[in-house]
Amino acid sequence: MDKVKSFFKYGIIIAFLNFLTFFCAYVGFNSTYKNIDNIGNIPSEVKIELAQATSVNGRIYGKITNSKENDLNGKYIKTQIFNKQDSLMGTKFIKIKNLGEEEKKFAVNFKTEGVKKYNIEIVDDNSYVQEEVIRSIKLYGKVFTKEELKTYAIILLIFYAMFA
Repeated sequence: MDKVKSFFKYGIIIAFLNFLTFFCAYVGFNSTYKNIDNIGNIPSEVKIELAQATSVNGRIYGKITNSKENDLNGKYIKTQIFNKQDSLMGTKFIKIKNLGEEEKKFAVNFKTEGVKKYNIEIVDDNSYVQEEVIRSIKLYGKVFTKEELKTYAIILLIFYAMFA
């Protein structure tokens, strides 16, 4: 019976340490994000919920809604990121599809250094924009990512730092 109790205690300790590691990693990484400023006017159909960057990566989260005067289906959300000297660091286009009357979320994740400002526009789909989309993918394809760093990668980095 004593072995079962001690095994149970060790299981609780391991579970607590696992939770503590995850919590510290989450708080530690999210506390390094600082808000970045918008330059320009945000369209009325776009609501930015979060625009933050660290020294090496960042994220911009928002919602978009159709207005009665302006149907946004088939258009693009053009996001540009800048450093503190207002030099363009990257441009990303997100195609707006299947947008009804409800809000639709969008996310822009990037991995580049020194981002301090951003700009968001709604642009029409035309031949010039199509060329710009292709050019921006070639130029800035490595700057923008599909998602943020995964939690398990963060935990592995912490364990590596602790035991290496």
